[in-house]
Amino acid sequence: MLFKKETPVPEQAMQEQIKETPAGEVEQNPFSEQAKLLIAMQDEGKLPEGFELESACADPAFAALLQSFDAAAAVRIYAAEQKAAHAYEEAMAAMTEKQRMRSALPKTTKPNRAVSASPDYMSLSASEFRELENRIKAAAKNGKRITL
Repeated sequence: MLFKKETPVPEQAMQEQIKETPAGEVEQNPFSEQAKLLIAMQDEGKLPEGFELESACADPAFAALLQSFDAAAAVRIYAAEQKAAHAYEEAMAAMTEKQRMRSALPKTTKPNRAVSASPDYMSLSASEFRELENRIKAAAKNGKRITL
């Protein structure tokens, strides 16, 4: 049969199918006319860019399209579906990459709160340093724990 995955080239499968069919018997394969049209489209270069006829013929979805539509329409629909699926996969990959990059960013430990600036003890003036020292001594006398 033409649409099996084992057939390497559609033309060869077509020739084998013609040889198997007796001359006086009516062809029972509903895809024989569609296969002839597909081969003609391939020979004339009318298939969409990047369309692989062999892989499309192996896909049951393409066979279903061939039953519902003529060969040219089935090819266009199948190519559009494949392009949409590929675009979806690319969009999901890009979204996953963005999500991964965002999760790698550092996060605040206290979200939505103001961060207090740590005092710069090296740049304190002498009077500011004495005032800080007095506050630390007073806190220590009251039994408070001091952390700098």
